[in-house]
Amino acid sequence: MDKYSFDRFIKQKDQNKSKKVIRFIASFFILSLVSYVFIQFGFFKENNTAYYIFIGILATAVAYFNGYFKAPKEDVDGIIDGKITFTTDSIIIGGDKYLINDIVSITIQNDDYKGKKVLEHGEFEKENGSQGVDNKLILDLGTRNLIEANFKQKSEKEFEKLKALLINYHLKNKLTFDDLVYIMKVEYDIDKIELKKRIAKKS
Repeated sequence: MDKYSFDRFIKQKDQNKSKKVIRFIASFFILSLVSYVFIQFGFFKENNTAYYIFIGILATAVAYFNGYFKAPKEDVDGIIDGKITFTTDSIIIGGDKYLINDIVSITIQNDDYKGKKVLEHGEFEKENGSQGVDNKLILDLGTRNLIEANFKQKSEKEFEKLKALLINYHLKNKLTFDDLVYIMKVEYDIDKIELKKRIAKKS
């Protein structure tokens, strides 16, 4: 395949980021104040264990108040706008075309896909799957010029369809072999050996 496209996803900026920071600072200040008052009045003068338990409870309350124990959102705020298209000699992001020969390196983060189960604190599966839009393409054009774009991925191994294109990028020194293994989710040594053989035939 000499051409493949993904839906381009544009994230919305987090408008509440400053509010979250202020809330965290305020809750930390309150925690410190309450702790100071209890120490001054000698509530835990002869019982360090009770003091540590008390601080642990307060810290847990602050963490909960700031949303650390809430399940992560499956939905990422933003819109689908245009395509990200990979071709033999270029990568096109929306209306902007970047020639492979002008790119220093390519980074692809593709661990999210539509319907993927979202884990809450690494333990509990959520009933609903993700949107598959939390993936990123980064093009290094040199002189600290980075082009970043997010895209929607339908399945975990969708990049298998781009194998020929990715090998082409590798042969042009835009991707390392480890990059190929990660992007295409090659798990077994025998498959890595086959991939190396295919690369050798192309080189």
